[in-house]
Amino acid sequence: MTGPEDPMDGQLYRFAAVDPTFYDHPSRRRGQRKRPLTVDAALDWDGWLRVEDGTWAHLHPPGITLPDQGWKIHLSATPDHAAQVVDVAARYCHAHGLAFKHLVDHATVAAQLSKDADRGSSAKLVTIYPTDEQGLHAALTDLDTALGHLPSPHILSDLRWHRGPAFVRYGAFSQARLRSEAGHRRYALLAPDGTLVEDRRTPYFAPPAWVTVPDFLQQQWDSLGDGAAPADFPYTVQSALAFSNAGGTYLGTDRQGAPVVLKEGRPFIGYSPDGRDAAQRVRDEHARLTDAAGPGIVPVRELAQVGDHVFLVLEHLGDVTLHSELIRRSPQIRSDSRPRDFVAYRDWAVAICDQVRVALTRLHAAGFTHGDLHPGNVMITPDSRAVLVDLEFSTPVRDDTPMQMGAPGFVPPDGRGGAAADLYALACIELAMFCPLTPLVALDREKIDDLLDHARRLYELPESWAEGIRTVIDPTPQSLRPPSQLGRAAQTALRAWDVDSEAGISEIAVMIGRSLDAAAPDFSRSDRLWPGDPTQFDENGIGLAHGAGGVIHAMREASLDVNPLALSWFRHATEAALAAADTNLGLYDGLAGAAWVHRRSGEHHLADAILHRLRGTTHDELGNDLYAGLPGVGLLFLSEANRDPGLLEDAARIAHTLRQRRAMLPKLTEHTPVTSRGAGLMWGASGTALFALRLFERTRESEYLRLAMDALDDDLLHCRTADDGSLQVDEGWRLMPYLASGSAGIGIVLAQLLLHLAPSEKYATALDGISRAASAPFTVQSGLFTGRSGLMLLHLTLARQGLATAVSRAALDAHAQALKLHAVRHAAGIGFAGDGLLRLSCDLATGSAGVLLALDAYGLLAHASDYPAQETLPLLLPTATVTASADSCAHSLGGR
Repeated sequence: MTGPEDPMDGQLYRFAAVDPTFYDHPSRRRGQRKRPLTVDAALDWDGWLRVEDGTWAHLHPPGITLPDQGWKIHLSATPDHAAQVVDVAARYCHAHGLAFKHLVDHATVAAQLSKDADRGSSAKLVTIYPTDEQGLHAALTDLDTALGHLPSPHILSDLRWHRGPAFVRYGAFSQARLRSEAGHRRYALLAPDGTLVEDRRTPYFAPPAWVTVPDFLQQQWDSLGDGAAPADFPYTVQSALAFSNAGGTYLGTDRQGAPVVLKEGRPFIGYSPDGRDAAQRVRDEHARLTDAAGPGIVPVRELAQVGDHVFLVLEHLGDVTLHSELIRRSPQIRSDSRPRDFVAYRDWAVAICDQVRVALTRLHAAGFTHGDLHPGNVMITPDSRAVLVDLEFSTPVRDDTPMQMGAPGFVPPDGRGGAAADLYALACIELAMFCPLTPLVALDREKIDDLLDHARRLYELPESWAEGIRTVIDPTPQSLRPPSQLGRAAQTALRAWDVDSEAGISEIAVMIGRSLDAAAPDFSRSDRLWPGDPTQFDENGIGLAHGAGGVIHAMREASLDVNPLALSWFRHATEAALAAADTNLGLYDGLAGAAWVHRRSGEHHLADAILHRLRGTTHDELGNDLYAGLPGVGLLFLSEANRDPGLLEDAARIAHTLRQRRAMLPKLTEHTPVTSRGAGLMWGASGTALFALRLFERTRESEYLRLAMDALDDDLLHCRTADDGSLQVDEGWRLMPYLASGSAGIGIVLAQLLLHLAPSEKYATALDGISRAASAPFTVQSGLFTGRSGLMLLHLTLARQGLATAVSRAALDAHAQALKLHAVRHAAGIGFAGDGLLRLSCDLATGSAGVLLALDAYGLLAHASDYPAQETLPLLLPTATVTASADSCAHSLGGR
């Protein structure tokens, strides 16, 4: 029920904190910068190069050329001492001619030190780049003398120098990047053999094995010991349950062997908006749990301390949260659920919510709030009791200070605090048990009625249940906030949600188009046009997945007018990407996808220029994934081969490279959960399979069909059959049915492969299981890559290939109707939330453009007399109906 991005991911929070409607880069915070961090202007900075990127201010002295990598110094500080540390560091670097960078303001410092910051890179305030080991040692010594007395948070990825705020690690100085096995861009180091390797930011000090650690650093490292707890600590850690920037949560045992939970609070870091660090919150939580002890509240053992880290020792209640139990039991995410399953789940969910209400009422009677109530903070014990945990944000019940942070979908957007905020969260839990889309209410207040109606209809809940929740979540009558005339049209279309007629789908498309038009008012920005997933800021703004190319493609496919200014922006952004030495090249992240859109738009000079750039790119620069790597570029070459037959040879060379790379990978022979290699259409072997299949269709050379089968077989070995008979990608801790990295994308390729093979029970069974996975009634997200629209695309493919069944066609119809559940009113139109549901997204992969394409393709299938070769996802399907002799193909593979 979740996408690849956990909604609790702190990185999503960073991008959601900028704007209330869309994700945006943290450097785009509105208003004047608060309390900037500056260097002393009285010093002579003449000749120094200063560049600011919104997060960091980079200062480079004249006449100094930095190496590409080496030992770098990081300085950390508490919020109260940040300005002092920056000032001392700047003076030192100025005096010694050292390049450095520092965070731009106190707000950025707060983000780096927050509870939700990335623990592998948090707490870094200043970075200094010594040019040799002698300068490194001198700088560490001098800065420790000047700043060593200050309290400072630990930088987990680094080696601490003595006990002060100076830390050191070996890493990249330049911006060199490489593609990980999963296709993601990562900072890179140059290994001694000349190859690029990832510059890993681990939450512990781990220099590359081939780097010689200077003696003075080795002595410091050795002095730290092995990090084991002191002998008198009465608990033994068995495993880690969770990590955050605030500290870890561990499963342990006491000296008698009884299980306990150890909740760590790190000092001077993991700050909450109220100014408390993680260690203080753990101390406060111990006090709250002690004062409120009783039924329904997690029992507390004691407060322990190791060094300056504080540990709250709790009774172990098992490892089942209300959130995980909801997912395990919910009949909505199974393809085989029957009416009695919905009744049984309803009765269980109502009873559990009653227990939560009793526990919360008792906590309030004891004089305290919970402060962060959501399904992940309710444990379900082995004997089916609901117990409240995680009271670190608990306050006196009379304190009505508005909540400043909490789980998405359970924080009142109207500023309620105290007991009222807890009751809001409880009402959201009661709703989320039946329709876990409560984050949408913060984006559209009217959405509450859609969610309640869905829950009531599906689970036969009484109106009194819905009214009780509605009164708490949205006490203001809708009659007091009537929509505008334009907004009324969107509301009418959303309420009707007519996907059964061509005119109805057209009306919905127009409303989505209005939202897209309203979302891209700033054509002066160079980083993006339409707001989408935060991933767009790591790309170049033109890509199909998260950039302008995908939105333009979707609007044109749906016959919507595209603003001429948007087309001009896309052209200029493509030219800028072409001119850049380091730019994204792939089909979904960069230039290859832009070329495809420009060709269809008649911008032939841009498409030709991109092809020239791509043909001059070495294969080593591209990974094995469809999203950003060689298979996607190969598909573009094949689509252009009629214009330039030489591109067919280029595509054949790509196939040769992919075959060689596959030969170097460990051969999979049995079911294997997904590792860093990835699985599925965008980042797994299915991308290679799709490209090889298309090359076979073009050349009829059986070696390419064999490559397609081998690659697809690998991805199928990453799948596991669930209890309901569905086949999904196994990530080890969850199963994924979705298009980008789940089984639906594998199924889309498999459905096309079957046209070229003799009947195969193995493949037929796999496709049936994948179709089942894509037929479950509920998804959290609506998008193409990790949501309902992508599941629709599988069923649309089955229909187009003549492989649809009555069940799959019914599932397709149900998905089209259920998109209403995800739609929110935005501006004068209809928008859709991106991954995490924290903000709206316009992009093709996660947002409105992808939904628009899926609905358009659905309408063509349902209402066009001759279903055309519509390109829902670029180059995913052949542009003409493919027929083949299964017998001859099977014979060409030796009867395989």
